[in-house]
Amino acid sequence: MSLRWVAQRPEPARFWIRFAPRDWPGANEPWFDLARGKLGEAGEGADLALLAFQPLDDLVYLPPVPPLLAAARDALARDHLERGTPVLLQLMPGERAAAPGATVVVDALPAVLAGDLSPLYRLPEGAGVAFPLLAGLTDDPELWSIVGERLAEAEAAWVQGSAPQLTPIERRRLARDDAFEALFHCEPPSERDFSRGLVRFGFTPFLPRPLPRPPIQLRENRRIAGLLGIAAEIWNRLGRPATAGQALFQASRWIDATRYDVASLTREGHLGVIAELEGFARTLVEEAVARSGMPELAALIDEYLAPASLESLESLESLESLESLESLESLESLEAGDQAAELSAVAR
Repeated sequence: MSLRWVAQRPEPARFWIRFAPRDWPGANEPWFDLARGKLGEAGEGADLALLAFQPLDDLVYLPPVPPLLAAARDALARDHLERGTPVLLQLMPGERAAAPGATVVVDALPAVLAGDLSPLYRLPEGAGVAFPLLAGLTDDPELWSIVGERLAEAEAAWVQGSAPQLTPIERRRLARDDAFEALFHCEPPSERDFSRGLVRFGFTPFLPRPLPRPPIQLRENRRIAGLLGIAAEIWNRLGRPATAGQALFQASRWIDATRYDVASLTREGHLGVIAELEGFARTLVEEAVARSGMPELAALIDEYLAPASLESLESLESLESLESLESLESLESLEAGDQAAELSAVAR
């Protein structure tokens, strides 16, 4: 094996992961690779200390490992945490870790496949849950309500639903008799519907972005970039114009990459000279720096989490408005034609 870090864009749908390991010695039971959005792979033993020497300035992802490697994984997490690097540490249900300061996420996939979610209701302190959205297995809104209620009682810090991308071989591997047809022939449940089901229990759609600590600099830039990233993700999921959504993503990535202090630029009134921060992106940056509650982002999230019945009603009202407008235009066109005929008769 050749352990190494691979960089990717930190996005809310991928749990903000910036650095993910390749050739990782993964757990033997099924697990959800949060960096790639796929099923994880079991691996062979490896010297995890090889990944400790490279200083990294953004979120490091440590997937689950076999029990024999748990202590080495925790030591690797502590090495990065001591440098100020944020760490996303993924555990199997019932597992614990010795890495204070890490962002802990419990993988719900093994519990889902076992048909027993009770191990999810005894979480490590401060842990969140990554919940797989699978057709035939986790697509029942009543199940979401039970999960939301029980995870709220277990004091889960956050819950994020995500639909893994499955190959036919992986579908066959996961399918139970009662879910085989659905896994192969139905679309997975939507992340938006899952978030709607859990909002009444106090859960928001995404893991809050884990931020670096000193001596790593520009922590505030990462916070602002993360808020724009959430706005961009929700904008796209709402089906709004793609160009504007990409502009938000580009603004988020620019803030992530720049060495300028974006909060200082904002307070000094210099955002106007930055082409990447125009329009709605600039408004969001100004609200983020002011820490005013970000009403524009809050409105996007409220729309995203609004009940589906309300969304249907709004769509119906829009359609009725469009039909009324078309009727009015037709009437005006007819009246204009009558007036033209009258003028023609007068001319004759």
